[in-house]
Amino acid sequence: MILDVAFSRLDPACRSASGRAVAVIDVIRATTTITMALHQGCAGVMPVRTLSEARAVVRKLGRDVLLAGERGAERAAGCELGNSPAEYGQERVKGKTIVLTTTNGTRTFQAAAGAQTLIACSFLNVSAAARRLAATGLDILIVCAGRHGCFCLEDVVGSGMLIDRVLSVGDRPIECSDAAGAAHQLFATHRADLFGMLRGCGWGREIIQKGFGTDLEICAQVDLTDIVPVMRKGRLVAERA
Repeated sequence: MILDVAFSRLDPACRSASGRAVAVIDVIRATTTITMALHQGCAGVMPVRTLSEARAVVRKLGRDVLLAGERGAERAAGCELGNSPAEYGQERVKGKTIVLTTTNGTRTFQAAAGAQTLIACSFLNVSAAARRLAATGLDILIVCAGRHGCFCLEDVVGSGMLIDRVLSVGDRPIECSDAAGAAHQLFATHRADLFGMLRGCGWGREIIQKGFGTDLEICAQVDLTDIVPVMRKGRLVAERA
């Protein structure tokens, strides 16, 4: 089994997604929010690229659908929800389908086109995600959302944590690429203080400045749930691992 990491959705490593088990990671905040929404009982999350696409999907689906969108950390105009995991309480989302568009995270799912298995991973479900990936028996690619196509510390640390978990549960030899090895080492550097890492990284500092600092407390929680968001016919649905 080969384990590789793409440091952003524009990384050439994404070209190898076809036929692999792929995990998308956007720790601050999209995959954390998606995991939280499914943990709280939403029917599914449809990640889309643009606001116009999101609105068109909502019109098509009709009932029991929520429009969620974020640009520059703020809730996008006309949306019922933003990209803060704190907004996705059970009373708000249970039984609803959420159509979500974010600046970076939701676009990353398109970068993994052709994946045989496609999941969302965050700190909230990292151990369950590792079990789900390992169980496929496929080569694994972890795709970091990054920011505007660039490296983000928190996503690479998240991928390193996922690698650490996969290595601990896998029952077959695993060969890590150089990128995977680097991510694993970066996680080892920060594993003792993940919340401090989130507060100190570039996007984390901006999130705090924009008034969403409490979101980082949610993003930093490890193994809150055994829910794994798995892509099925264009929407992420909850499966347990």
